Amino acid sequence: MIYIGGYAAQKNCGIYQLNDDMTFHHQICDDEGTSYFDVDEQYIYTILKRDDKGGIAVFDHDGNEKASLLFDKKPGCFIQKYKNRIYCAYYHDACVQIFDEHLIFLHELNYPQGSKCHYVDFFKEKFAVVCLGLDLICFYDYDFHFLYAIEFPKGSGPRHMVHTKDEKTLMVLSELSNELFIMNDQGKIEKTFSIKENEMATTGAAIRLSADEKHLYTSTRGQDLLKHFVYEKEWKEAQCIHLNGSQPRDFQLFDNFLIIGYQGSCLVEKLQLDQRQYIGEVIQSVAYDKIVCIK
Repeated sequence: MIYIGGYAAQKNCGIYQLNDDMTFHHQICDDEGTSYFDVDEQYIYTILKRDDKGGIAVFDHDGNEKASLLFDKKPGCFIQKYKNRIYCAYYHDACVQIFDEHLIFLHELNYPQGSKCHYVDFFKEKFAVVCLGLDLICFYDYDFHFLYAIEFPKGSGPRHMVHTKDEKTLMVLSELSNELFIMNDQGKIEKTFSIKENEMATTGAAIRLSADEKHLYTSTRGQDLLKHFVYEKEWKEAQCIHLNGSQPRDFQLFDNFLIIGYQGSCLVEKLQLDQRQYIGEVIQSVAYDKIVCIK
């Protein structure tokens, strides 16, 4: 199954479940602000907006609400369940909140205003908070003790990151400088790629690593591109794809296709991935507006 969600629009609102050929859909919820969510075998964990408050909620796959919390905060920008905890990052309120799986509050990490906490990545012995506004990634153990931070070039604006299973290589996408940083586990930048094509205004959006860890994909909105990088002894750029929609945000890799949504177009597209994992033609599309999260 495919799950899509985003900002409230005239045509659609909330989170939807689609089958792989996108011919069936089921609405999970109709809340506003479902711009990021996570999915496991039992539940959907989402950020949302209700009564002008930011919040989080848990739904089963039939759309039944199991739990919810509202805060005097603007809606977050990231949520993920990792083991028996739920992590939520707040871009506007400069913090990360951690809950247990029943939404019992456990801890809050606070940062200076303007830190723009955007993403949390999880390792065996630690987790990382990506602070776009500080050009930092901060690492903590699972008892919430600060370990260390990795600094990025000033004004680059790290947004999202992925890492290899052995945790020896980190890949970080920057929003403001539109760069892909390939780093070792000590935080040293070993290679840098541009994810844009020219100097026209654009902002980095999402990054995905294939299951075999030989293909890396990035999106940028403004120039509306997907870039594909291949590992053959070292990372190199393989493709630059001009997309049909405006402001591509999130996308997700599946066995032989990828799904991408757009914030600026009423469009969700399914693109072919060939046997080499190269991006091919659009094979299906559906009309959903302001979709910015795909699982």
